[in-house]
Amino acid sequence: MENKDYSDFSKKRLQNNIKKKFNTTIIGSLAVFEEEFGWLWGHGLDYNDLTEDQKRFRESWKSARIKILDNGGSNSRAAESELSQYSFTWNRYVTKFDVNKEQ
Repeated sequence: MENKDYSDFSKKRLQNNIKKKFNTTIIGSLAVFEEEFGWLWGHGLDYNDLTEDQKRFRESWKSARIKILDNGGSNSRAAESELSQYSFTWNRYVTKFDVNKEQ
């Protein structure tokens, strides 16, 4: 692989890996909130089976979730834009052995 091609490959690889990790962090965080506090808005229940309090909490959760996802997406795109301004080469998994000539 030519040096420029390898640099482009390295940059794209890093961008993809960072994007995956960023998205996993955002989605994983939302899942933790749903797991710990979902009972407040009847997580997993049909809307018609919710109490009035659960309906209000569900609307608040939906609004907060949208804002979190929008903010995460915006920051993900900003990070990708920032990365595009750099040159990279992936060092792969390099193992170097020191050879002792005296032995």
